[in-house]
Amino acid sequence: MSAVEGFCLVNGQWSDVIPARDRGLAYGHGIFETIRLSDGKLLMSELHLERLKRGAERLSIPVDSTIVQSYLEMLLSRCPDHGVVKVICTAGEGARGYRTYPQTPPNFIVHWGPPPDYPNHWVTEGISAMVCEQRLASFPRLAGIKHLNRLEQVLARMEWQDQFQEGLMRDNEGHIIEGTMTNLFCFRDGSWLTPSLKSCGVAGVMRQYLMDKLMPAMNCPVRESQLSLESLSGMEELFVCNSIAGIWPVRHIADVGQWQPGKATKAVSSALSENFTCFSA
Repeated sequence: MSAVEGFCLVNGQWSDVIPARDRGLAYGHGIFETIRLSDGKLLMSELHLERLKRGAERLSIPVDSTIVQSYLEMLLSRCPDHGVVKVICTAGEGARGYRTYPQTPPNFIVHWGPPPDYPNHWVTEGISAMVCEQRLASFPRLAGIKHLNRLEQVLARMEWQDQFQEGLMRDNEGHIIEGTMTNLFCFRDGSWLTPSLKSCGVAGVMRQYLMDKLMPAMNCPVRESQLSLESLSGMEELFVCNSIAGIWPVRHIADVGQWQPGKATKAVSSALSENFTCFSA
């Protein structure tokens, strides 16, 4: 079945075509969510849709949550039970120029893709990463949201081929912020640390789930902190995460250090797998 026949909706119509004057295409004026679909259920969908709404408000895009939900239900009625569902909300069609018009309705694109083909040993044995030269610009107004302008991540991902599985990104002051597609957690002295995202970076849904729900339920202390490359070398354990892949321990960062998947990481990963079996190795 092709995307047009049933795996992609544009404003509630089965299509994979968007208007040429769409502001998301022209200016990156929009937000998106990428949601894991497992056994016909959208995992952590409430957190995803809450973040979509927050991001839309930040970009002055009027989003009706009931409309988004109806499009998701239409898609799920046709697509397979496992995979990845992406929701894109743009500021709609615009005239030439940057000016926005409040009466312009947003455009919604909802589509399904196959599940990721990540090796199981990345979950159990960990991944190898590098530190990217590409930096993240400080932009507090956009910090945390998942807007459509991903050029910093695209340029960072060009820096390696298959020898690494992820690249860590810093801000212009040298603080570690995130991976190109993941958030970072570090374990030291009985507590978890994750980079502060006040100035830049994406506040991932898996990051939020771990910090607000899973780790507190496990009595695992966790807090945001400013982290440098030097501080990483002193950490006992590291992992990266997102809502599609789950948790990957970090066993090596080029020119920084090496680690083994430890008890703390394994405990969090095991608890996550108990709640969502698709993240099991």
